[in-house]
Amino acid sequence: MTALAKVQTGLGAMMSGGRREVAEGDRTRQADDFYPTPPEVFEALFRRFPHLAGKRIWDMSCGDGVPARVMEAHGCKVIGTDLIDRGYGAGGVDFLSVMRPKASVLITNPPYDKDLPACFIEHAMRMQVEELWLLLKSTYWHAASRQGLYRRHRPKWKCELLWRPDFLGLDRPTMECAWFGWHRDWSRDETLHDLLPKPQMDNLDLFQPAPGARVINYQNDNPIDADLFDTPAAGAV
Repeated sequence: MTALAKVQTGLGAMMSGGRREVAEGDRTRQADDFYPTPPEVFEALFRRFPHLAGKRIWDMSCGDGVPARVMEAHGCKVIGTDLIDRGYGAGGVDFLSVMRPKASVLITNPPYDKDLPACFIEHAMRMQVEELWLLLKSTYWHAASRQGLYRRHRPKWKCELLWRPDFLGLDRPTMECAWFGWHRDWSRDETLHDLLPKPQMDNLDLFQPAPGARVINYQNDNPIDADLFDTPAAGAV
């Protein structure tokens, strides 16, 4: 292996949350691009934006349900869907194929492969949802190819995390992340900026699956096929 190849391998491992000393070929992308989100990432968002508490929220990449547990702890009704069934919500649901929103507020850590975040942004904006929050790399907009998307759908908020989330639990995360928030009625030619400190969470056991296990059969009480625009029955309050 050349010196340049060693550097590139080290950087690749670091970007995926691993260690420099991981041998070439040992660090590959997670299957189905699944990087479990630590609960404090969602907790930081809700502490900064308390208006999200108690909302009906659609998590379109709900994973194993850990983020949903955080949101439910804030009184939210969470609709969880994912392309892959990981034991929470409804699996086999492609967000980009859903034509009507299941909630007016969408919050998720999207898969990054094939620039799916850009597809998520475009699709959610076509749905005319009230709010969209995506966890992305802080440098997500540092690409000329995304400037058109930025001008079409300028986010209202960029809230940078003051720590690096350890998605794989390898103790050396190096990717800076930020929450980007879009609001349907935001029309100003600027994006507001803030910093989110890492919250102290003494009750992590309320959110995390058991060691070495995933969340099995953890379902919420929200029907997946519920339609945000259903007409209430006559006489319903």
